[in-house]
Amino acid sequence: RLTTRLQSILYLIETASMTYKDDIVEAILELKDRTGSSSIAIKKLMQSKLAKDKKWSNYNFLQALKSGVAAGEFVQIKNSYKLSADFKKSLTSKSKTTTKKAAPKKKTTTKK
Repeated sequence: RLTTRLQSILYLIETASMTYKDDIVEAILELKDRTGSSSIAIKKLMQSKLAKDKKWSNYNFLQALKSGVAAGEFVQIKNSYKLSADFKKSLTSKSKTTTKKAAPKKKTTTKK
């Protein structure tokens, strides 16, 4: 009885560290399909990048897609998904603020 509890706790810890939504965003950006990436293509790419010790959960994958569409992060076109315009803007603004550092100002000296 104790071992099954430990196994279920370990499984929950492992699945909590995997973020399917972040992996979906990464897969859509990597596929670069103009009309949207199919869920099957996204799944295949994510499974190929999945660590060998991790277990694939199709339920979590589908829930991440549904919650992303409901939250407005993904746009669903038939069975294809693309990133929404608002989500793309938030991604670019996050990357600009994190990578952009304040450059030291140069002092200007004037010669007479």
